[in-house]
Amino acid sequence: MHPILFRLDGFAVPSYGVMLVISFLFAIWFTKKKAKAFGISTVVIENLAFYLMLGVIVGGRVLYVVFHWSQYSDDIIGIFRIWEGGMMFFGGLIGGFLAGTLYLKSIKIPILHMTDIVAPALGLGQFFTRIGCFLNGCCFGLPTNLPWAVKFPASCAAGASPLGGKYIHPTQLYASLFGLVLFLFLNKRLNRKHFPGEVFSLYLIFYGGFRFGVDFVRYYENSANYWINQVIALGLVGIGIIIYFWRRKDAS
Repeated sequence: MHPILFRLDGFAVPSYGVMLVISFLFAIWFTKKKAKAFGISTVVIENLAFYLMLGVIVGGRVLYVVFHWSQYSDDIIGIFRIWEGGMMFFGGLIGGFLAGTLYLKSIKIPILHMTDIVAPALGLGQFFTRIGCFLNGCCFGLPTNLPWAVKFPASCAAGASPLGGKYIHPTQLYASLFGLVLFLFLNKRLNRKHFPGEVFSLYLIFYGGFRFGVDFVRYYENSANYWINQVIALGLVGIGIIIYFWRRKDAS
């Protein structure tokens, strides 16, 4: 694994930070491209991207710090070193949704209409970001004898954990591959006739279902974190189902 992608004049460039930036850039590029087809100004997307990025970073970091407080109790400044890794996807999803909702309400653009456009980009962003998690050695899985199991070096979080030296599930790559498949599926749905909220609701249902399943083979420092994430994952599925049938009924 390569937590440090390369060094430039003594400055370490973290692989997770690079992949996080790449995920934002590709997601913004895709969303701007799709927004044009739906008659939405690219300026709106650029402004929305700023608020989403802010919400994702703050929400993802805050939730991570809350559930990994022991890492920062003696290093408060470390909370702000986000380039070193340490984000929780659910926190980023919630933070981004809240920030984006406030912005869209301020300019009077229907929220579900925009979330349909953004939904495929979430899968695309996950594809790149989880590669960063793999390179960083975080968000890893439990021990397994499967042929694609990975043994992480001691220089990363997985190698320094109680599972160090063991072959474990590369759950980061599972999530990355799923993100790519989800992006392709949702993009196809977006390009077809759909009712407002359909694409976004499918994202919630499928991502929540995947996360609930993959967490059975993902490592957690304590059972409380595991159960909280499972509850959130099922909550996303439930919300997605409600939105899907509510909006489909209104569209019929």
